[in-house]
Amino acid sequence: MIQIQDRKQCCGCSACADACSRKAIRMVPDGMGFPYPAVDRDRCVECGICESICAFHPVTAPAGRAFAVRFPDYLDRSQSGGLGYALMRKAVREGMVVYGAAMGDDFVVRHRRVTTEGGLEPLRLSKYVQSDLTGIPGQVLEDLKAGKKVLFTGTPCQCAGIGALAGSHRDALLLVDITCHGVPGPYVWRDYLKYMEKREGERLTGALFRDPAQGWHGSREKLCFGSRSVLNEDYSYLYFRCFMMRPSCLACPFASLSRPSDLTMADCWGVEKALPGFADDNRGCSLMLVNTDAGSAFAASFDENPRIREVDIDDVLQPNLQAPTVAHKYAPLFERSYVKHGFAYVLRHFGKDSWNHRIASCIVKVKKWL
Repeated sequence: MIQIQDRKQCCGCSACADACSRKAIRMVPDGMGFPYPAVDRDRCVECGICESICAFHPVTAPAGRAFAVRFPDYLDRSQSGGLGYALMRKAVREGMVVYGAAMGDDFVVRHRRVTTEGGLEPLRLSKYVQSDLTGIPGQVLEDLKAGKKVLFTGTPCQCAGIGALAGSHRDALLLVDITCHGVPGPYVWRDYLKYMEKREGERLTGALFRDPAQGWHGSREKLCFGSRSVLNEDYSYLYFRCFMMRPSCLACPFASLSRPSDLTMADCWGVEKALPGFADDNRGCSLMLVNTDAGSAFAASFDENPRIREVDIDDVLQPNLQAPTVAHKYAPLFERSYVKHGFAYVLRHFGKDSWNHRIASCIVKVKKWL
């Protein structure tokens, strides 16, 4: 029987719930919206499958080859170099089933199943919130058992869980993970949007993280209210300063070059120095790590004409390919405050306009003068 004694032990991939033939496990959200397994002891027969399927532990795998990649035709609708969309499009064209994260009309991020090129559009672009995987691992397994080939994209822990559940069908599954900074709580995203609707006095009609129109290095979210849009960074500020990460992200066993996937995607930060002239237009560049022979075979060719150059991984080594994200020192206080008082409260006390931020900024400036 799976029992989570420490929240850092569980990434919320849902594989254990879908592995249970007795349906004795359901995923229950905590105060931040992070799901954790809860066992119905009346249904559980203590077979141990849920514990054996858990893949949240380090993998032993050699570092793959690294490539800087750009798809010129996709840059306007991509936040790096368009690699993710190109891989999914190739998979669909080859008859594979694709699974990826999409934001619904209710602005909740969930994984969904796609079999057509037209269905891929919502899977594009980043979503800085933990996606809902309810029922998805089992659906992937059903596709594999039916003889279908599957491409699954997600965080490395999600890929590890899907890979473990696939078992003997793993050869028909292509796993593509992202170099993940960590996932924020779904409830924080939900309440941020409610806060913005109240502030703007209008109903939200669209939301976008890191609008490509703002340039590759932009970190503000774009929120649409009818015919107008607002660029805001309240949520991004809290995210990139690591106030609201899932506890397991702070102990991520996959924050290294040993990946649980066939291919790894990331922003290719540092490409300007590694490959001068390759991507100097602030429109983005993807980093692709080829981790397995299956990944190498799949990414060997594309219908498009991408620009691809092999790079020395040391020249473009991203922080989360070296170590897990470190939480802000006030992250535990942030969580307690959010659960008790809500989003507006934590924004006032921890946001970019808070006194805490202003004082910290002044200290940094004083240190520079000294």
